Amino acid sequence: MSRFGTIRNLAAGAMLAGTLALGGAGLSLAQETTTTVESHPSHIHAGTCAELDPNPAAPLDNLYQIGIDPDDIEGSMEDLESVGVLTVSQIFYADSEEVDLSWDDMLAESHAINVHKSDQEIDQYIACGDIGGTLVDDGEKLVIALHPQNDSGYTGVAILEKDDDDNVDVEVFLAAPAANNETIATPAA
Repeated sequence: MSRFGTIRNLAAGAMLAGTLALGGAGLSLAQETTTTVESHPSHIHAGTCAELDPNPAAPLDNLYQIGIDPDDIEGSMEDLESVGVLTVSQIFYADSEEVDLSWDDMLAESHAINVHKSDQEIDQYIACGDIGGTLVDDGEKLVIALHPQNDSGYTGVAILEKDDDDNVDVEVFLAAPAANNETIATPAA
């Protein structure tokens, strides 16, 4: 190995040690493979987030971390590759097509999208968004914000779209809270 290669390796090692010292264990933990797949059930409910009917008007697909295929969890976990800043929040996603709720009925009365902590803790709400706002794409699409519930820190957006059968297609993007509320920083290059 050349002298330059040795110096480069020592410098890289020093930068990594400094980054771990400044960033804490979160950086090294973020690189470890996750063995448990987290998912969050979601539904459209009648009412508003402030006064939600606990009985869903229409179920939506569970949200999984982006990159996880709910039909092949083990296979998609093997294909996940972390890049960039390793302390960023996880993003969860679900695409529910042909939801059994008419577009017009959904907009005629108050409805909200509610996201739950897990199937096991279905009574714990982590994010909610009232359905309403400005229609776009010739009145066939609506984008709403999802706000944290019960101090969960989860935020997101949902895109609701009228499908060809006048029902609703819903895409939900949910950002997990930053780990331990730490400041997210990009390592020095």
